[in-house]
Amino acid sequence: MFSRGARTWTATVPPESGVDAVDARGSASADEARLRLLVQRVQQGDLAAFEQLYEATKLDAARTLRHLVGNRVEVDDLLQETYLRLLTAVKGFRGESRFKTFLYRVCANVALSHLRWKRRRPEDPFADPPEMVATGEDPERAAERRQAARLVEAALEKLKPKKRIVFVYAELCGMSPDEIALAVGSSPNTVRSRLHHARLEFTEAMQRLVVARPVGGSHGRP
Repeated sequence: MFSRGARTWTATVPPESGVDAVDARGSASADEARLRLLVQRVQQGDLAAFEQLYEATKLDAARTLRHLVGNRVEVDDLLQETYLRLLTAVKGFRGESRFKTFLYRVCANVALSHLRWKRRRPEDPFADPPEMVATGEDPERAAERRQAARLVEAALEKLKPKKRIVFVYAELCGMSPDEIALAVGSSPNTVRSRLHHARLEFTEAMQRLVVARPVGGSHGRP
């Protein structure tokens, strides 16, 4: 089946209006309906439906895990663990939330375990993430993007695991406090409090990293 410069952050999901908003909602509703049908089949013991569910959601889950645990982490093992947990957890899905929110909760649990382990094994915060060069991308722009990614990742490293998770879900996944609360098993007020402090700490960390950044980039390399 599946193989083993500082700024204050704002919501990343742009506002929609008119026909575009209607189309987006319609597409989201259709995707949700399709996922729920697959979930129902999985709950009835159809493993082929779980394969389809995996194929339909694996890219979103992998991208989310990479945001949660960092670009330097090989996410394949974490992705497999997520779907192994999901295979059991999906039996309890009753449709009280979007399926993606349910999936994000499993991702959050896997990421939280990894981040707690990772905090006991500190890494170089300026270590280069894996190269992800877009075809035809200008080399100078690619270097700036990688440098920005290193700074963001280093700032995220400063956040405690629970704050990092709510920050990523709010700022990079565009989830509301209510959705995040469902995904992390907490109250919306607790999420709002964590998110408020996470934003302040992230901005402060980014400011310090920009000031402390070695001339010429990571580790003084040109």
